Amino acid sequence: MTGSSSLVVPIVMWGQKAPTHCISAIWMTHEGKNIITGCNDGQIGIWDVTENFEIYPRSMLFGHTAAVSCLAPGSSRPDQPYIVSASENGEMCLWDISDGRCIETTKLAITHTSMQAYHFRTAKDIRLVCSGYYPEITIIDPHTFEVIQTLSSRVAPDWISACCVIRPVKREDDVVLAISNSGAVKVWSLSGSEPRNRPIHEDESKQIRCLNAQTLTCCPYNQRTVLIVCSKYWQIYDAGDFTLLCSESNRCGERWSGGDFVSVDRVIVWSNEGKGYLYKLPTNDSPTNASADNADYHRQSYQPSAPHAYYILDFYSDSSLACSPAMILHTNKRENSSKLLVRGDSEGQVIIWILPEVSERQMTLVRQESFDRLPALPPRCSTTLQDVWDNLCQSPAGIIDGFSSGENAALNITATIFIPSQGKLACGRENGTIIIVSAMKSIILQLLEDKFLSHDKIPLKVLKGHDGRITSLLYPFNESTRYEANHLLSGSADFSVILWDIVLGVKLHTFTVHGGEITQLLVPPDKCNPRILSSVCSVAADHTVTLLSLKERKCILMAARHLFPVQCIRWRPLDDFMVVSCSDGTVHVWQMETGHLDRVVHGMTAEEILNNCDENAMPVDQLINPNITLVQALKRRNLATFKNLAQQKLQSLGQQQQTQDAKLDFSRPQEYPMHIQGIRTNSRDPDSHVIFFDTESLIVQLLTDEFSTMSPGELEAKGMFTTNTERTSQSDISEAQARIAEIISKVKDKADTAGQKIQYTVEGFTSVQSQSVTEDSSNIVEIQQLSPLSIRKKNNDHLRLKTMTMEIAQLFMSFLHAWGLDPDLDKLCLNKLGLLKPKCPISYGLLSREGHMSLMLPGWHKRVCQEEINNAVKERILAQKKTLIQQARSTSQIDAGKSMKLTRPTLASLARNDGSDQSCDSDSGPSAGKSPKQDDTVLQEETKLFSTKARWQISSAVTTQHLLSVISVANTLMSMNHATFQTYAPIRKTSSKKRVHGNQVPMMAEVETNFEHGKEDDTGDLVMLHQSQIKQGWSLLAALHCVLLPELVGSGEFDPPSLEMLARRWQDRCLEIREASQALLLAELRRLGPEGRKSILDNWSPYLPTYVDPHLSLLSLEKADEEEVEEEIEQVLTDSPVHKPSKSFESRCKQATAIVMLAVIGAEFGHEIEPSKRKEESKKSKKSSQEGFTLSNYSLARHTSKALTFLLHQPPSKKLPAHTPIRRAAIDLIGRGFTVWEPYLDVSAVLLGLLEICIDADKLVPCMTFGLPLSPAADACRTARHALSLIATARPAAFIITMAKEVARYNAMAQSSQSQHSQPNNTVLMRGKTEILRMVELLVEKMPNDVADHLVEVMDVTLHCLDVSQLKAKGLTEIFPAICRFSMVCCCNTTKRVWVGAKNGAMAFYEMKQHSKCQMIHAHSGPVIALSVSPDGKYLVSYSHTDSKLKVWQTASSSLFGIGSQQTKCTKQMATPPLQVLPHTNLLKLVRLVWIDNRSVVMLTVNGDEVKYSI
Repeated sequence: MTGSSSLVVPIVMWGQKAPTHCISAIWMTHEGKNIITGCNDGQIGIWDVTENFEIYPRSMLFGHTAAVSCLAPGSSRPDQPYIVSASENGEMCLWDISDGRCIETTKLAITHTSMQAYHFRTAKDIRLVCSGYYPEITIIDPHTFEVIQTLSSRVAPDWISACCVIRPVKREDDVVLAISNSGAVKVWSLSGSEPRNRPIHEDESKQIRCLNAQTLTCCPYNQRTVLIVCSKYWQIYDAGDFTLLCSESNRCGERWSGGDFVSVDRVIVWSNEGKGYLYKLPTNDSPTNASADNADYHRQSYQPSAPHAYYILDFYSDSSLACSPAMILHTNKRENSSKLLVRGDSEGQVIIWILPEVSERQMTLVRQESFDRLPALPPRCSTTLQDVWDNLCQSPAGIIDGFSSGENAALNITATIFIPSQGKLACGRENGTIIIVSAMKSIILQLLEDKFLSHDKIPLKVLKGHDGRITSLLYPFNESTRYEANHLLSGSADFSVILWDIVLGVKLHTFTVHGGEITQLLVPPDKCNPRILSSVCSVAADHTVTLLSLKERKCILMAARHLFPVQCIRWRPLDDFMVVSCSDGTVHVWQMETGHLDRVVHGMTAEEILNNCDENAMPVDQLINPNITLVQALKRRNLATFKNLAQQKLQSLGQQQQTQDAKLDFSRPQEYPMHIQGIRTNSRDPDSHVIFFDTESLIVQLLTDEFSTMSPGELEAKGMFTTNTERTSQSDISEAQARIAEIISKVKDKADTAGQKIQYTVEGFTSVQSQSVTEDSSNIVEIQQLSPLSIRKKNNDHLRLKTMTMEIAQLFMSFLHAWGLDPDLDKLCLNKLGLLKPKCPISYGLLSREGHMSLMLPGWHKRVCQEEINNAVKERILAQKKTLIQQARSTSQIDAGKSMKLTRPTLASLARNDGSDQSCDSDSGPSAGKSPKQDDTVLQEETKLFSTKARWQISSAVTTQHLLSVISVANTLMSMNHATFQTYAPIRKTSSKKRVHGNQVPMMAEVETNFEHGKEDDTGDLVMLHQSQIKQGWSLLAALHCVLLPELVGSGEFDPPSLEMLARRWQDRCLEIREASQALLLAELRRLGPEGRKSILDNWSPYLPTYVDPHLSLLSLEKADEEEVEEEIEQVLTDSPVHKPSKSFESRCKQATAIVMLAVIGAEFGHEIEPSKRKEESKKSKKSSQEGFTLSNYSLARHTSKALTFLLHQPPSKKLPAHTPIRRAAIDLIGRGFTVWEPYLDVSAVLLGLLEICIDADKLVPCMTFGLPLSPAADACRTARHALSLIATARPAAFIITMAKEVARYNAMAQSSQSQHSQPNNTVLMRGKTEILRMVELLVEKMPNDVADHLVEVMDVTLHCLDVSQLKAKGLTEIFPAICRFSMVCCCNTTKRVWVGAKNGAMAFYEMKQHSKCQMIHAHSGPVIALSVSPDGKYLVSYSHTDSKLKVWQTASSSLFGIGSQQTKCTKQMATPPLQVLPHTNLLKLVRLVWIDNRSVVMLTVNGDEVKYSI
């Protein structure tokens, strides 16, 4: 589960044994707070170092596939804690050590053995100077891994064994000094003006007697001496002419492995035994002068004197080291600039020595002693992962701990497979048994508190059949639905593969065809021939590969001619080829159907064949030239190619029809919300387990389950149905929509009535509840007997799936909820919502680019806990000295009794733990002198501190992921009916709600109700009350995480969510995640205040497209490099791009984020030209507007609005396709901040652009409350519709006038084009009529007063959008009743006219004709607030309160047969009683005119008066 843009939360269960960590490279950060270790298995460890030199492991980074060879810092900026790692197979990764994210990764053809970070004079940031198994030195940009310069050798080119970079004091260049394997010293001088694309040759070269140097270091204190360390000796040379100054041989039984300068005349050299030796260099008579300054050294007759050893840094260990330790000298910036020697060894042990300060007098005393009795310095601190494991109150839980007792309890898990369709976990163990257990219940048992769940209540299956350890497991149904759902395969060290039936727990068949232990089990791709499709592929340690048919129960292909171990297997299904790659680089191509070895290839050809294996290729794509393919097929006797050739014409004919259908691959299993993966750092380790929760899949599954349980009536009430014609017209419907549409249609077709559906569900559910929780075959049989035949299988599958989804949601929310911050909410979560409290600190993880992963190590929380406990003790001491008044005023007082009770054992235990951590020779066990009860108390306190403090300090990225996930899932559960994980007894009027004890169903989505007592009303009220409490609970939980969390945790102890990550999810494809990210981003921006927002603007405004390099700008898309762009399109504005981005892509990504960030700040905190009509006055009272978005300084507002409108209007291109997240974000933010952007926008163009996007809204978006992810086109449509609504309600006048102008322009164009016989029917105004009417209706409903002010313009727009023929036939009142709510609008069906009273006292009337013009008549001196036409259509009455007159108008024609003048004339005017109008009086409700017959009209006023007038 490595979804790049999906929101995946990993949680790791490490197990009882610490992972192997054989350290091969080590580095300490500049400020000395972290140690980074790379190991031989490819993992990277991050360790925290406190000021007291206590070492706590923080996290382990997974990503490299080979041993880590070297580490180097990736940036010199304090806000970028980056580290670069390189492995032996050429992989390089840039990591952010604050959160473990992989920022950049690449794979080079060369292998580095040394990387040094150096800030060149002309560079903005540091560069990496790399050497290794290649004859050059490469200078690399650590952020992009681009090779900037190559330093080559003109004389005796050879691999570089060591190098260093120095900056001469009185020169303006940088000098690279290196030594080759053969002993040639080379010097390059770099001024910064060298060309990039040409290699730079050395300036000087000299051969010295020094082979295979380990390190080369120039003295940084005087730049006159150079230390070169070889395995047998180390030497000091003069830096000017490389004269040998002194030398020292290795100790007996040891080899030198590195060294460095401690001062001008002292060096430290370390050996492969992990010891450090301090030496004093020989000097002349003056003790202040360094050895290189002595002129005698440069004479040929001079014999160098030997350096003197004066200290040894030693560490006693019982076990011998498997390989040479990695060591480094670090200058500590925190404590008097002392120097530290840091070592990491094969046992995973990290050791720190503080180098001693030794005076000349002490050194003289040492010299007088014998050589063997050098003073030894023990380390300041040391720790291993296993020490951390041992010192925990409770060992980290394994996923199946406690299910076996006695000898079997300590058995290691050697293979793991998760069966998501059944929620089962299969674990193979070292004794050959396989345990199958319910995954969710097992995880709850290990990590959460559930007093009703125990080991004996969880059903367990043990499969016995193998004689050796299980090496691999395969559940083929996970890969493709063509396999049986009850088949499981296991490979073992006893050379056999066994096929199991996991439902019955029996062995079906044993394949014994290999001659070595099974290393891998695979599934062939879908396009293979039918015989291969029913088989699986197995790989063994004897280099054989077989295809085992599950249908025929035999081996159908044995590929056994490989001389070296098999590395990977690829497929060419259309050619019927299986391609096997071996570790020696050879590739064997096998024909699957005949079993022939087609060819064996090496070198570049082998790599090309591997890279061109496409398992999902369609036959038509492969057979472009049938003649060549036919010749190859004849030559190789390939039957599959002949079949494909025969089908080619048929498929090419049917291809067009296939592309029109929705592309859904039903052979692929659906995405499940939870996945469990077994991981191990070393092949000898037992499996640890990572649980991946996919937030988006969980939300989709919850909503799908919710919709599938609704009756047809409920679905139709929610507007979930679309007609068949609409559904078939959707060309780009998403997979989630198709799935829900299918479920809904099935429900509607099969369920006869709502009552029947509910009855069947209840029957099926009670049958599950009445039994134990085991999902056995007997369970299925009983349900089938209880349920009707037509839906028995569906009910069983649905209930199981639904219960599983709710179990996963329960696990997920229990892990992520912020326990301990709000006790009342915690009680509600436990009692009402059914969440479970963690019983130990949880190890979280973080997924990043290309599946790279950071996993927290247990024990890291102890550092935070220790700090918190120390602070609590200090606070308590201070609190005891305060007066009562001071105590009353104190806001952060701790309950003294509780603190005393919990802190004492915690302090004692942590002191004991830390003591055992510090003292390296201590053999006492971790729990010596501790009682189990004390352990439990300590664990409870640590868990509480972890939940309330430590977990929010892990990293900004982890905080972001957790808050986004928990808020989005909580909102989803709040939108569901009875979404509680709690199980209650049947609700009766007399009985209170109680928890069901004993063997219970873990949760249900509906509360069971009991209708047998005839108290349906009371029970219904209880159910409604219960449901409202549940919804309120989820609402409170979401509010806690969204708004209150920073205040409750404490701002100093809270790593806030990453604004950049939230901005990139502003338009996430999942609506719930989108809303959560928007709410979080706005809450965080408000929390930061004006100063914080200003710093964000300063950081991000340089990335606005207006300010960056035009070639890299989003706003210059004319010259798009198509090849570069194709794979980058979907990655803009997502969390982690899949492929290695180019520089221009990185720039565009930053620009996209900057546009969103600045637009959000501008829209929410910018200065509005006038208050928005939509927002209430209380909300609008803003204290100050954000700088850059004010009336005096509007540069940012102008540039941001320009970028937003560019994204809206730009035609689709390779770089900016039609429907992308950045376009959606621009559409959304134009709507949100329209009042800020309005002065800088072409309002007409913006409105028409938005209208054009939502033209097909009714077809694409079946329901606005649809919670599932939509297709990109439908999503853009929904966003544009929402933006239009925001603009219309915020600026109704601007919207109405702009649309009226466009209608007038369109009518003028239409009339002028009639003579040319062309109608502009394809314009946006014609196609968007439905959407315009929807907006008018919205305005009439929400803002009637604003509509009344511009009623004539509104009527212009409305009549343009209505069909004239229908208008004539049915009338305005029936077709568009919303506009007829106004008393100043009237329509006459007799004369086919519409009259509208205007605010300026005029009266407008319209003929019901195409493109008819509005005719204006001056009627009153003030606003016309009432109009009414007589029933026969001959007279019209108008009224205005300003002049208090009622005027009668003749509407009928005045000449014979209606020929002649049609003008409306005033025939009579009558004075009316004046009406009192106050400022807050609603004019729309002031007067209503009603005709009682053709000649009499009654005026009704708002205060109840009635006056009758005769015409």
